[in-house]
Amino acid sequence: MTKQITLIFFRGFFSFLFGCKNNNNQNVQKSNIESSNLEEITSRIDVEEGWKDIFLKIIEDKRTDTSHIYIAKGLYKEEVVGLQIEISSKINAGFIGDEIDSKNGFVLKGVSFKSIGKESDELVNALAELYEVPMKKGFTKQTISATVFSLNEKKVNFAKNDYYKLKLFFEEDNEDLYCELYLNINTETKEIELHEKDEEYRVPIIKVLTN
Repeated sequence: MTKQITLIFFRGFFSFLFGCKNNNNQNVQKSNIESSNLEEITSRIDVEEGWKDIFLKIIEDKRTDTSHIYIAKGLYKEEVVGLQIEISSKINAGFIGDEIDSKNGFVLKGVSFKSIGKESDELVNALAELYEVPMKKGFTKQTISATVFSLNEKKVNFAKNDYYKLKLFFEEDNEDLYCELYLNINTETKEIELHEKDEEYRVPIIKVLTN
């Protein structure tokens, strides 16, 4: 009876051991497949213009009643970088013809950034390097919210294939951390672009992403 129990134990142990090994191999294969579909986030930077604008591929799009939650990733020096971006699905047109619609074009906390772990740490350090900000920290564990202004002449609808431009305002009540960033979303090509507004915002942006 003892021999049978011992045999069953070892069979279960080796089954567990090799099962974990197979799962690890599957995870590695999945990671390799994902990486092969990503592009360098800096591949579209125009050196002559001098702006450190990056782009990311939308890997996942989850819809809620009030927002779209995107997981966006890319490569920087062969490392996978990325983050979660949640965007309100109730963003109206910011322009009516040539006139700014200041009443309906703004959405408080219309966008939020959130870490997805190591890949977000890699992203913020990539940005710090691109912005020439001497800082090496992990992506904040806090959710970062921003006010959104729509740079579009129509209501945003992320369920349709289109290209939308948004302007983000961070830390509006904090003079030391206040900064702006452009967020463009191409729902047809499944891409997200982060464009600089001004070089003076580079340090505050990194601080906001790491505080």
